[in-house]
Amino acid sequence: MTAEIDALNRALANYGEDVVLRRTVKRSGSNVVAEVTCRAAVRAVSAEQIVGTITQNSLNIVMSPSEIVAADWPGADDNIIVGSAVDKHLPRTTDKMVVQGKERQVQAAKPIYVNGVWVRTDLVVAG
Repeated sequence: MTAEIDALNRALANYGEDVVLRRTVKRSGSNVVAEVTCRAAVRAVSAEQIVGTITQNSLNIVMSPSEIVAADWPGADDNIIVGSAVDKHLPRTTDKMVVQGKERQVQAAKPIYVNGVWVRTDLVVAG
């Protein structure tokens, strides 16, 4: 783990809250909801962000990759093409997130890398 992830994890432990990231995956022909609980900083969107589908009810989320990677979330998924260049762990716009007891849709997910290491993800969720 990098120093950047350690610092983010400490901050989230002190000032964050638990959220649940959800993705529907296919296993043995059945749809299964894969979940992982993560610490996150949850904040309202700024006025400048309110455009298109982002509204004043949308939220900014900052998350560490630690819980996602440790849980190998979302696990097996028959929909993933072997050898795909996309990291299955990265949150996607098709994912859902439970924030403050309410399920919300991931609208944007931006992974941040430092020296090729995934150290943080900034998301916008709505709903």
